[in-house]
Amino acid sequence: MTFSVAHSSEFDRVRGLPQRVPTQADAEECAAALSPRYALSPDARLLPWQAYALAEIAQVGGGYLALPVGMGKTLISYLAPLAVGAKRILFVVKGRSLVDKTDHDYAAYRGVWRGPEHPIRIVTLEWLSTASASTFLDQYAPDCIVIDEVDDLASTQNAAVLRIDRYVRARRQAGLRLAVIAMTGTPVRKSIMGVWHVLCWCLDEGAPVPLSEPEARMWALAVDDHSGRRPQPGPLGATVDQARAWLRHRWATTPGVLMVDQDSCGAPLTVRTRIARPCAETDKHMARLLVEQENPGGIPVVDPLGLALLDSQIGLGLYSYWDPPPPEAWYIARRAVARFVRARIESSQRSSRPLDTEGQVLRAYADHPIVIEWLRVKPAFDDDANRRISWFSRAALDSCHDWLRELDAPGIVWCGSVEFGRHLAREAGRAYYGRQGRTDQGQSILAAPKGVPLVASWQANKKGLNLQAWPRQLITAPPQSAKWLEQIIGRSHRQGQDEHVVIDVLATSGGTLDSFERALTEAQFARDIVSLSQKILRADVVRAEPIITKSSEFRWARKQQ
Repeated sequence: MTFSVAHSSEFDRVRGLPQRVPTQADAEECAAALSPRYALSPDARLLPWQAYALAEIAQVGGGYLALPVGMGKTLISYLAPLAVGAKRILFVVKGRSLVDKTDHDYAAYRGVWRGPEHPIRIVTLEWLSTASASTFLDQYAPDCIVIDEVDDLASTQNAAVLRIDRYVRARRQAGLRLAVIAMTGTPVRKSIMGVWHVLCWCLDEGAPVPLSEPEARMWALAVDDHSGRRPQPGPLGATVDQARAWLRHRWATTPGVLMVDQDSCGAPLTVRTRIARPCAETDKHMARLLVEQENPGGIPVVDPLGLALLDSQIGLGLYSYWDPPPPEAWYIARRAVARFVRARIESSQRSSRPLDTEGQVLRAYADHPIVIEWLRVKPAFDDDANRRISWFSRAALDSCHDWLRELDAPGIVWCGSVEFGRHLAREAGRAYYGRQGRTDQGQSILAAPKGVPLVASWQANKKGLNLQAWPRQLITAPPQSAKWLEQIIGRSHRQGQDEHVVIDVLATSGGTLDSFERALTEAQFARDIVSLSQKILRADVVRAEPIITKSSEFRWARKQQ
């Protein structure tokens, strides 16, 4: 039996959808026509693609907007409910800091833009996933849902995704009006399944993907970036490249799907890898991580994500350990299941259903004696509550101080580790902007004094904030995801920036450099599927090569490969 994408009625529906090719001239024409409609101030004018998006949302009754970071999606969220005549409006954002930012922006729009007649209720994605929000959608009954940074809803196992999906299906089955508008600057990572359900929410029968999940998954297997068994693309094209090209064209020309391959900022952008100071102690601990598959505190590598986290910690000069230590039986079972999980992940990579995480392996092998023993002893020790941090090297800290001394313009040190960020901020005499974009004293990063360096968590501040006053950035413990790099870079490299933005990625190990290269590969896949070139692909990328000696070869081993 041939393993192939089928030529089905769903394929015919998708192929037969209307087509249009948005142009800059079309967008500028929309801006001229719609600005007077939405503006209260004679000086206010919509940006071309803002206006085009609003025109199409009004025509289609929803929309999936893949617009570059910094292209003004917040104003679209303010005006879109008016475009569809909504009365009960819900705006979903990621994180409390974006609620504060959106409230601030909306307040600034009043008197300048003709906002919706009814109030916009703003909730966070995190709150929508909680038990207390389980019946919220049914009770509030929105007729317009606007979702910012919808790439955070890529997983269909997310509680908020499940709740929105149930609500959308129930509303439409009841024949009730509902507009869904989803916005993102980073639409696709490694699979079109991260976008599939959102396109269905936004466009229903007009979605350029199969409405059947099994059929959508077959399309994904044919075009996604993976190493498992790949079906023949069938009607999508003769080869993977042709199938991707067909899908890219189909998505880009579908009414209601707006994908703008432009940069919101014309300022020069340079992304450089910067090698951290050498350190013999770091080399020694990195060798233990790669040879014995555990960190200096005895915490074992379990899956690829665990390896990346431990690699990043050791590169920063610290590691986690257990205090008090776990019972011997617990530790033996933990090491055994870690080895078991690593082996199963590795052996599954060329199968049609590869396993990538510990959770997937434990579910797939629930009857295996090693898994059974681990699940039996696991409750005896809380490994998270008993974790402590130990420092062994200043190399990464001193590398950050070196960078701060070299600054020729205001800059931000982005930290992927809370402990590292707080420590660096204390030594540098700076505030640390952590959870919800605030200091321990409650000061928002949006109120940070201009002209002075900042130390901030990139996890807490990577989205939505305008930080263009700081055109220099140093990223420590950088993310493995291109979409997160896009967001971090976009805090400074955004509309209105006129200075050369320089991003330095602190390389503390071969794993750090590997993560950077994987982010480039991920960005290239997104370009292949949605014709959207992320900032990292538009930047002048300057790679620094580490000096590899016999004593440091383990530290840079994966880079050597």
